[in-house]
Amino acid sequence: MTRVAGGRPGPPMMSAVAKKAKSVQQERVIGEQGERTRVKLLEAARQVFLERGYSAARVDDITQKAGTSHGAFYLYFANKQDVLEALAVATADHMYALADELEGIEVGEEGYEQLRAWVERFVDEYERHSPVINAWITAEMEDSRFDQLGREVLGQFAGRIAHAIARGVDAGLRHPVDPGTAAVALVSMLERFCYFWLVRGGPFKRDVVVDTIAAIWYEALFGQRKRA
Repeated sequence: MTRVAGGRPGPPMMSAVAKKAKSVQQERVIGEQGERTRVKLLEAARQVFLERGYSAARVDDITQKAGTSHGAFYLYFANKQDVLEALAVATADHMYALADELEGIEVGEEGYEQLRAWVERFVDEYERHSPVINAWITAEMEDSRFDQLGREVLGQFAGRIAHAIARGVDAGLRHPVDPGTAAVALVSMLERFCYFWLVRGGPFKRDVVVDTIAAIWYEALFGQRKRA
């Protein structure tokens, strides 16, 4: 302990080594090893959210699953909300890329098969990211940032779908509809169905689901049967 004027003890001086260590912590670990640790924590959080649910999940559960210390966790994330936000943003990016693929789908048999393959990929992505999506839905009731993020994702995803619907309307292939409203309705139907089926265990066969949703979406986009 150091002493200040008058002989009274002052605050301990931080050594150069300690200062450097603190600076490294504040900047957060970077580089290949640091990225591996961060990814390990994200994957551990995904598993914990799946096994325990978001509300019951604790930072301790995540660090134990990842095989890391609490100190390592807090180099990257302030709390479990930060972990979920990182996972949710990554999930949203996957969904945006998937929505962009609808741009090239056209009327006809080939277009229907492309759409069916798209629905299958959506189901695969939803199933893969279902622990994050379920945690995200739970967190929306507790943290406004997740509600806002959910609105942004729905808006951007539906916006991409609306563009595909607008093409069908402009070409006179279907009865006129408002593309934005129709897109939100379609996306909401698909997301809620996948939640009930893949998260809550609805009694549906995969091929039947994909065929049925592809047919519904095809007629919603183009307003006619696939062979027209």
